Amino acid sequence: MKLRWLKFAIAFLIPLIGVMVCNGVNLDNDSWGVIANGREITENGVYYEDQLSMHEGLEVVVQNYGFAVVFYWLYSAFGPVGIFVIMLLFNLLLCWLIYKICMLISNKNENLSLFIMILTDLLLSRWFIVTRAQVVSFCVIMLVVYLLELYIKRGKSKYLWWIPLLSLFEINSHASVWPIIPIVLVVYIIDSFKSKKLHLQGYKTKPLLITLAGSVLVGLINPYGFKMMTLILTSYSVPEAQDFVSELAAFRPLGDNSGLLLYVSIVFVILLYIFGKKQNIRMRWLILLFGFLALGLNTVRGMGYLILVLLFPLAAVYQDFSLSAKYKKWCRIAMIWMGIMAVAVTIITMVIRVPEMIDGPSKELISAVDKIDEFTEGKDKKSLKVYADYNFGGFLEYRGYKPYIDPRMEVFIKVNNGKEDIFQEFYYLGRGKDGLSKQEFLEKYNFDYLLVLDYDMLFDYDFESMGYAKIYENKNEDGEATLRVFKR
Repeated sequence: MKLRWLKFAIAFLIPLIGVMVCNGVNLDNDSWGVIANGREITENGVYYEDQLSMHEGLEVVVQNYGFAVVFYWLYSAFGPVGIFVIMLLFNLLLCWLIYKICMLISNKNENLSLFIMILTDLLLSRWFIVTRAQVVSFCVIMLVVYLLELYIKRGKSKYLWWIPLLSLFEINSHASVWPIIPIVLVVYIIDSFKSKKLHLQGYKTKPLLITLAGSVLVGLINPYGFKMMTLILTSYSVPEAQDFVSELAAFRPLGDNSGLLLYVSIVFVILLYIFGKKQNIRMRWLILLFGFLALGLNTVRGMGYLILVLLFPLAAVYQDFSLSAKYKKWCRIAMIWMGIMAVAVTIITMVIRVPEMIDGPSKELISAVDKIDEFTEGKDKKSLKVYADYNFGGFLEYRGYKPYIDPRMEVFIKVNNGKEDIFQEFYYLGRGKDGLSKQEFLEKYNFDYLLVLDYDMLFDYDFESMGYAKIYENKNEDGEATLRVFKR
């Protein structure tokens, strides 16, 4: 009992170390556009035509407007270090929710619950715990699952009252994830119809139906109405986006060793279900598992939600698991040493990471935009047309410019903006008959500045022949150019 606090310290510090190690010394690329979005809304209110890019008349639904405003406030108050620390705090909250769910369904098997919590968060930390709205949505989804499991365990409808409030929060903070809440509710409703043949558990259905109706209705309480609720259906149906945007592409098991590790983990967990106690498995957990597995096989983003629901049901399946007495002594000794190491590594990692945090995607990009600033001093930055890569347009917006494109893919497709397929134009740039030639593209937009990286289709173009002058170039250790800036 005396070492119980040490056990918890180890269990929560190990995932924390994983998150710190897997995150770089800068905020996620998309974060800079989110800050710019939050600043625009704070200063001028919610907008319905895009205010961040150089294009005019694009209809827009700012699906993360609530998160963007809070993110901007937090960044203004605490800077990138503060955002990094807040991400760690949300990750701790996520760990706690996973632990509480496991404790609930395992009849308080503490050691097993902590072990599952650690494994779940370590898998998430490799790809999905970053400085974005995603980590907040993970907490919301797991809180919904926890409330539903409390309702089933204790038979009290009061736990369901909070779910419509969580739905209201999610639709106004990260609407692209909001549909997961009604989907999870539908899964629990299916399992509420008792059937031995179909292995459905059976519990009161009516409160769940009322909760579902309430959760969907409150989804309409947002600045954009029904469009906010259905944005995900139109945004992620673009074939080019699935090929270009990494989180919408299929998860490749052979892409790297960590991808293969995830697939091996999935197979191993499924085997654990097969050989576990069948009477403890619930249909709702299997539906969530295979539903998100189908989503995860099609999109990297879906894998994050698969990991959320992948392991926690094992707490029920193996709830009788415990260490034999002869191993407990060695476990105590190991725990003491692991506790010392966990605390030491956490402190060392924080000491190294925090001072290295920079106020931008990279030092090279910061220097490049600083160079543009030298030429635009005293001018209206927003009146300039600036070309930047899809991934880094958000950083230019953060610095006060209006770029050609940014990571908000949904804004740049005609089905959403009602005007033009800009994302597809960018995707097909220089690709022969399917897109504009590089010269046609430059003549169409007549950019004031271009910021091109070495993987950009425009990187090796002869800009001087089009009346541009190179004002900045970054080179790597081998003397090869990696980034260039041109001025018209």
